[in-house]
Amino acid sequence: MRLADRYDGFLIDLDGVVWLGHDFIDGAVETLTALADSGKPVAFVTNSPRQSPPEHAETLRRGGVPVEDSRVVTAGTTMIALALERFGPGPEVIATGTESFLKQLSDAGIVLLDHAAWDRAEAVLVSGHSGFDYGELKATSMAARAGALLVATGHDPTMPMPDGLWPGTGSILAAIETASGQRGVITGKPEARIFEKGLEAIGASAGEGGITGVDGKAMRVAMIGDRADTDVAGGQAAGLDGILVDASAPPAGAAPSLEQGETGDGTIPDHVIASLADLLEPRGQ
Repeated sequence: MRLADRYDGFLIDLDGVVWLGHDFIDGAVETLTALADSGKPVAFVTNSPRQSPPEHAETLRRGGVPVEDSRVVTAGTTMIALALERFGPGPEVIATGTESFLKQLSDAGIVLLDHAAWDRAEAVLVSGHSGFDYGELKATSMAARAGALLVATGHDPTMPMPDGLWPGTGSILAAIETASGQRGVITGKPEARIFEKGLEAIGASAGEGGITGVDGKAMRVAMIGDRADTDVAGGQAAGLDGILVDASAPPAGAAPSLEQGETGDGTIPDHVIASLADLLEPRGQ
């Protein structure tokens, strides 16, 4: 039996699973196309809002992956929802992130303050970007210290890129937390909200009786990601199976340890695969 055949749907991370810096990983496009052809619903769930969901979806389509915009959920999506729920329309914030991320906030009616107006901020919204500097650290940390709610899209310290691991949002958040003495609220993985949005994207929901589809029938859904502490542990806490992508893992079916094994943080994935392509490889029952 193929691992893909054990599940009715999937939530799949992007960075380190589908691509590295938008360079598609070998076998990813073919596997995702095969899942689509088989009728298994897939949503992409990422902590990275450096692009909007439609922009991520367009990048996937350009690479040959059939996907609708609504099937991409980012931690930016959940951050915007949290800010509007907490403060109502038009909250004033200090924000740090890519131009696309800042535009997403602005398009949602969130007011982006200049750094000099940090003392007016109701919230500090943090997402990683390569231009983060001392001026941003000063404004964000002073606003958080003064009582603004500190919110970040994730606490992953690194993100996988073609030439290695780059500093991630978690590294920037750590600097702001250190300077402000405050702890950030996370809107991405491993928190439940983003998994709930991912399930909604594939027409499913989690309840006391497990995960069900719109027809009320039980569904078995897996979260696939390259981080045990966020993707796997967060998915399992939300009622999903957790499949860890580890490029150092043996090929599918090569060893019993491929199925389960405790990671460094104590998480036990339901399965470990070397790449998405392993979903389609036959393995033991």
